[in-house]
Amino acid sequence: MTRFDFDPTVAPFGLTVRLETLALGGVIFLVLVLIALLGGRAQGSLDAAGSGARDSRVRLRRDDLILVAFGVVPGAVIGGRLDYGLIHLDYYGANPSALTDPGQGGLALTLAVLFGALSGLAVGRLLAAPIDRWLGLAGVPVLLGLGLGKLAMALGGTGQGAYSEASWATSYAGPGPWGSANPGYAALPSQALEGVLVLLAAAIVVVLPLLLRLRFRRWRRVIRPGWSPRREWHVLVGGRGFVAILALWAAARFMAAFTWRDARVLGALCAEQLILLGVMALLVVALLTPGGMRRLRRGWASRRAARAAGGAAASPPPDLPTETASCPRTVRTENPRAGGSATQAVPHGTTRKSRGPAPLGQSRSMLEPPARRGRRSGPHS
Repeated sequence: MTRFDFDPTVAPFGLTVRLETLALGGVIFLVLVLIALLGGRAQGSLDAAGSGARDSRVRLRRDDLILVAFGVVPGAVIGGRLDYGLIHLDYYGANPSALTDPGQGGLALTLAVLFGALSGLAVGRLLAAPIDRWLGLAGVPVLLGLGLGKLAMALGGTGQGAYSEASWATSYAGPGPWGSANPGYAALPSQALEGVLVLLAAAIVVVLPLLLRLRFRRWRRVIRPGWSPRREWHVLVGGRGFVAILALWAAARFMAAFTWRDARVLGALCAEQLILLGVMALLVVALLTPGGMRRLRRGWASRRAARAAGGAAASPPPDLPTETASCPRTVRTENPRAGGSATQAVPHGTTRKSRGPAPLGQSRSMLEPPARRGRRSGPHS
């Protein structure tokens, strides 16, 4: 058993701050920096190759990332509170008004991640940002942040699991304040276990594609390692990659939840594990039905195009200069039978019909009036 004895708070500038809070803030900052660096690198590669579009709607702009990060917060708060209410459904079912009281209870992580991702997507849609590209870049940093955040909880004694006398159990001495009840009793470090499992999932996502590219070529009697051409996995690209990474995170959290102190509501499963099963089912359905997601995106695009077309049709066309009927144009007409010509006023907007080709066996000069034939036959004929 490992026993920790330290002060979980610091007092910079006279303000008491928990070490856990500082560590979580650093993890969030690290995740945003990693996503921004990956976005800048990806956009720079496209620009260097000459395929980077200058249109702001398809460029990876870091100011969009900041706004999307702020947009994640309200969804995470709502989802975390709803998750906490589902875990303690017996109490909040009898006191539903307490669910909206910020001074009572807390937040849970599973639905906070899901709802936070959805609210971030909504903000990205409002900004017309390339959501699919941002999701493809944010998957591994977000998974890394979730793992490091769980490890940071150990600095405050939060997230201790079931009581145990196992050799890898931990306890906390000192006045605290600690984030778990009865911190002096030995318990399984569920927060550290979940953090390690999530970081292991992140390592698999990063390393496995590299290992699958490794090839061993035989040259005479020497085996030379090499790399096969790079090939993108469709399940790890863009929005599908982000969904797959969230599914891996949910699976790691589901496994770690077997060591929690929560009451079992269905066999060996606690309430949070039931929520995780629903989330994993939803994510697997989203992975297996990419056609439905594409149709949904096309529907959004068609609705935006229809609204734009409706706005353009509602605006009046620019005024064009018009000619009044009081200024008709004069057209000179020829009458072959009368042997003369006449002047006729034709209103603007009308056209004269062409005489068309000459009938078979007759030339154009035979059909012309005598006056014109006379003008053509002159002293030079």
